[in-house]
Parts: sequence; structure tokens; C-alpha cells
Amino acid sequence: MSPQTAIIGLDGVPVNLLKTLAKKGTMPHMEELLKQGTLTKMRSSLPANSASSWSSMITGTNPGTHGVYGFTEFIPGTYTISFHSSKKLKAKPFWLTTKGKTLVINLPAAYPAQPLNGTMITGFVSPQLDKAVYPLEHLPWLKENGYQIDVDASLFKASIPLFLRKLEETLTHRIKALDHLMKQSYETLFFVVTGTDRIEHYLWDAYTNPEHMHSQGFHEFFNKVDQVIGHITSKLDPETPLMMLSDHGMGPIDKAFNLNTLLRQEGYLFTGDIPRKNFNNIKEATVAFASESSKIFLNHKGKYPRGSVNPRDVEQLQDEIVDILYGLRYDNRKVVKNVYLKQEIFTGPETENAPDLVVIPQPGFSVKTGLFKNTLFEDDFLKGTHTEDDAFLYLKGFQEKLINPSIEDAIHIFKNQIGEN
Repeated sequence: MSPQTAIIGLDGVPVNLLKTLAKKGTMPHMEELLKQGTLTKMRSSLPANSASSWSSMITGTNPGTHGVYGFTEFIPGTYTISFHSSKKLKAKPFWLTTKGKTLVINLPAAYPAQPLNGTMITGFVSPQLDKAVYPLEHLPWLKENGYQIDVDASLFKASIPLFLRKLEETLTHRIKALDHLMKQSYETLFFVVTGTDRIEHYLWDAYTNPEHMHSQGFHEFFNKVDQVIGHITSKLDPETPLMMLSDHGMGPIDKAFNLNTLLRQEGYLFTGDIPRKNFNNIKEATVAFASESSKIFLNHKGKYPRGSVNPRDVEQLQDEIVDILYGLRYDNRKVVKNVYLKQEIFTGPETENAPDLVVIPQPGFSVKTGLFKNTLFEDDFLKGTHTEDDAFLYLKGFQEKLINPSIEDAIHIFKNQIGEN
């Protein structure tokens, strides 16, 4: 029995890339699907981080409600970083509120796999396969058949052809697992491709430059992704509602800039110099610091061990930092596109844990937060960076349509289609 509804996620794929590769013939199955359904641009979460974005998608809520602002967070009352765990998700994912069994394969930020009516294999970041699978009865088959959670990104530096080959191999093993698991009956299929994000990060210039030595490899991988789309849709009844979406978009990088370097230069950040202590180097004179790319936190008194910012000073400090960010230039180009205060973009009980400011760069710039960097601008090893305003949403067979959708909106259409428990 084929699933009654299906979701295919393509991590990091911007809407225009999808349109372009379909039109060029790289993705013929996608080209045919575009004739049968509707494709629209979709807004990602803020920040446009995969952990935050996929959490918003599966819960239909913003980070102020589900509590996930990235792959890392500060342990309350400390400057110590902890990694995200699915146990910290504060809102229910759709499979706990909808009817029937669900098969989830390769969902980012879902580790460790939690009990559900169905089967789950979590995606990156999943340190070990043993805790990435529910129920555990599937674990022996996955191990015996070479299932891989992710590709070792360090392979890119060693050998780009090897990196590309491993991306395809990992995807092949994932489809093999899909075929095996679908011998059971599921009402909902949710399958995520993450290699798209990987290849775009490292080889975005191979997409934009047809003369690039790895342009063919880039297109061959997306053709493989298209074959996977065709394989999955061939298992569906022609009338089965199909949703496809990305968690965020992607764009080129001309230059990277470091938020913590800027804050230090402007007199807002003071640290020691012991790298192993990381953010525990922060001194009491610190007013603000940045973490995981785009998030700026004020050093609130009572919230952090050496907090220095009083509540009465928050608004003034926010205004000062916002002005500095909007005034930042590189080669006479504005560097920052938008700066959001947390109260502007987050709602819900977890807003108190949100970053005070979220920084969105102008096209062509990426954001870094290395605590000990002295250089404000530098070349980025990566070639592609996340974008917040050009993810995609594709719908076929759904009764509702969306105008100017956000990633939180998508799952509500899905739940309305299949019904809730």
C-alpha cells in the first residue's frame, strides 16, 4: 500500500535553482512535476539555520515556541555551549498529532530518534546510528547494508571527486533503506535529501559558472537527486498529495565577516585568550557576543555568570549595535541587509532564550562568529551560504494554496489535508 501523503525535503535548495535545473533538463522528473502542481518561494525561519528551520517546519511554530535557535545553545546560567537534542523540542512534531503511521528518513536536528507511530532515521547531526533509529528492530538491517547518516565534509579538502562520489553513494543507500522500510505500510512518508545543502555550500560556484571544473559533477548530483524524486513519486498513487520544500535557500559568498571581531573592535566584547574555554573567556566588561553565525546575545546581568547589562540599558544597547551593523561597509558595499530584535520575530514561551538580535547579511556575504578572530573580513572556504527569503514550497494535490508562505505555514496545510488525531 502506497503512502496517502508524502513530503520530500531538499535541504538548502533555493527556488530559482530548482526552476533552472528543471528547465535545463538536469532534473526532468522535477520539470514534469512542475507542470502538475504549484511552486512558490517560501520564507525560512530566522535565523535560517537548518536546526531551527526544520523544527519550525515539523511543528508549524516559530523558534519562540519550539525553542530551537540552532544546532547549539548556551546551558542556562553559563557560557557553555551544548548541542541540540530532539528531547529539547518544546512543540509537538506533526507525526504526534496526525493520523496513521509515519516514515521519517534523514530529518536534520531530530537526534536522538524519539518514539512515534512509525519509523524514524534521523539526519545530521547524529553522532551514532544506534540512537538515530526508531524502532531499533531496523538497526541491524541498516548497519548490514551500509547506511550512512551523512558524508564526511573533510573529504572535500582531500578529494572533490571522492566527495561527490560519497554524496551519491550515501543517497543511494538512503533510497535502498526507503525501499526496504516501505515494505511496511505507512500513511505518511517524509524523506529529506541533505546532500543538496552540502554540495551547494562547497560548490556553489560550480553551479553559477558553467566553465567550473566541477560543474558537470554538480549537475550530475542534482540529476541523481531528480532520479530519487522520480523513484519516490513512482511509488505513490497519481492522486497522492505531494509536498516538496526546502528549509532555506542558498546564495554565493564573496566575503565573510566576523560578528565577534566587530563587537570587539567596537568595544562591546572583552575576552581572555584561552581557546579551550571558548565562551567562558568572556569577561564582565562584555556587553554583547555572537554565536553560531547570526545570533547576538546581550550579556544580561543575572542570566550569565559575568553579566553586565541591566534591563534599563537593553533598548539603548540594541539601538547602538543595530546602527553599527547597518553602517558596516566593505568596498563601499553595505554588508548587513537586516537586523531583527527578538521581540520582532519570535513569539511564545521560549522567547526568553532567544538571541537578542539576529543578523541577516546582504547577498554575497556570510557571517562568522569565531571568538578569537582578529580579522573582520576574510575569504570564506565555503562558496555558498544560507539565505532566508528564497526557500521553495511545491504542492500537488493539496486543497489549500498559500500566498507568501513561511516555513511554519507549510505543515498546517499538510495537517489539514490528512486530519489530526
